[in-house]
Amino acid sequence: MKGAEPSSILIIRLSSMGDVILTTHLVRNLRLKYPNATINIILSKSFSEIYMYNPHITNLYEYNKSWNKTEIQEFKKKILIENNNNKYDLIIDLQRNFRSFQLRRGIGNRIIKVRKNRIRKLSLVYLKKNIKSTIKQLPDIYSDTVAEYQVKDDGKGLEFWLPTDKEKGTYLPFIKKSNIIGKINIAIAPGAFHYTKRWIPEKFAGLIKFIKDKYDAEIVIIGGKADFEITKTIIDLSDVNVIDKSSSDSIISTAEVIDKCNMLITNDTGVMHIAAARQVPVVAIFGSTVQEFGFTPFRVENIIVEKNVSCRPCTHIGRDKCPKEHFDCMNKISIDDVSNAVKKILNK
Repeated sequence: MKGAEPSSILIIRLSSMGDVILTTHLVRNLRLKYPNATINIILSKSFSEIYMYNPHITNLYEYNKSWNKTEIQEFKKKILIENNNNKYDLIIDLQRNFRSFQLRRGIGNRIIKVRKNRIRKLSLVYLKKNIKSTIKQLPDIYSDTVAEYQVKDDGKGLEFWLPTDKEKGTYLPFIKKSNIIGKINIAIAPGAFHYTKRWIPEKFAGLIKFIKDKYDAEIVIIGGKADFEITKTIIDLSDVNVIDKSSSDSIISTAEVIDKCNMLITNDTGVMHIAAARQVPVVAIFGSTVQEFGFTPFRVENIIVEKNVSCRPCTHIGRDKCPKEHFDCMNKISIDDVSNAVKKILNK
């Protein structure tokens, strides 16, 4: 029955890192609405750390995109067995692609799917026009998916539970922190999967020099294994003492580093949402993408640094090269542009 109270809920959001973190606002509010319900989630194994310590989830199921049809069927059988051999009252598909269709098919009494707003994205990329008068962030779009269930928004942000939060039994970032006394710690994430979402390495190096000279801050470089060459280049160019925490294969370890910092400086990438979840202020550098896509830092102090270049956005996810070959969206962002954003946040 439409809108009836569900006792078992299955959420599907397989990837990517940022998109999975952005689901945590909805999951918490579902738990507040249905404290006794079974709330399970399926996500790709590489992102399971995001929900490893989250108490709002009953069960976490890890999906492998290399599975064949038989392996997917076995996976679904396991999920149903652990739901007392019953179909789920409600499946919330926040991925909405062929893989999520395969997973949800036949195991839910009711399925609702996120609106992907493809026409708006196409209008932004090809016509450079936003057909909506307001910018709606992705966590709000996820919440709209369950609007008929009248799930209230508690007004809080994202979550990324760390072992220390689980031990304390409370989400520590939502407890007001006292001002950090002593040395300023700033994390810098210069990587991104797509080239057009990466600010220039030489400018990152210049920014690091400025921050060291101006604030005598402790600089921590973070990133995954794919960012090794980028981070190494920046560290070599900066020629200052920094802490290298790049090439990490653990999302939790990266979150723990960010959690100890006063600020994160990053490109438009998933690490930005880790900082938002840990309530660490963000300076985010946007190149080929724009705020209208809805992936800005959610309910955390932040400043977006961008340039009004006529060819933006050229994509909603990023490209491996600039289609115009001038890369003005990033080249025109100066060290001063970013350092001024850093000053504004630190001065507060």
